Amino acid sequence: MAVEDEPKPSCLDDVMLVFDASGSMAATDFPEGAPSRLDRVRQALFQVLPAVARSRRLGLIVYGPGGNFDTCRNVDLRLAPTADAGDLIMKEVEGLRPQGRTALTTSVRQAADLLQQGARPAVIVALTDGQDTCGGDACRLAEELRSQHPAITVHVIGYRLTPMTAPAPTPFVERCLADATGGIFATAETSEQLASALSETLGCPATTLLTPQTRARLSLHHWALTFR
Repeated sequence: MAVEDEPKPSCLDDVMLVFDASGSMAATDFPEGAPSRLDRVRQALFQVLPAVARSRRLGLIVYGPGGNFDTCRNVDLRLAPTADAGDLIMKEVEGLRPQGRTALTTSVRQAADLLQQGARPAVIVALTDGQDTCGGDACRLAEELRSQHPAITVHVIGYRLTPMTAPAPTPFVERCLADATGGIFATAETSEQLASALSETLGCPATTLLTPQTRARLSLHHWALTFR
């Protein structure tokens, strides 16, 4: 299919938010201490969701908490893409208690499977405070999405990837989910930076003016946003 014949993404495309509620989100590793990582994410979402939810359908997948002893299996679809879903998503997020491991790859795959039930372009915004700890191969999934689901764009927000007590950071391989699909990879250390990243990815980033395939052909250094 020629590029000009590909489905055109828009600011009305469905979005699935893949939300990290793993045990590390209870950390209070900030210069001023509390509130926790999760509480600060709630603050950022509260700033962003009302405006976004008025213009596009939003859904939510949560990983970490759940009833399985193997917490890597705790990947929970809380809400399929729904109109005016801001209050529904905030209610779900307010009820979360951090627990378990980081099943990021499995969660993004589940979100992609849900969105691919339709033929229209769609967006996944994956929020995580660390790398996959459940054995998932994010870069293999990224290549699958690029070849099999080219209408899906994945944005990845890395939150608190370098806490104060951590050694020198290691490469964040999960950014390949964004790189391969033409999405944005952003890092955020504060609630304000996180709100900016969420607004850019859940809202209407400049990159959505191009199709995923076209964006993938451009220099990813031009499009990737890193908030520091």
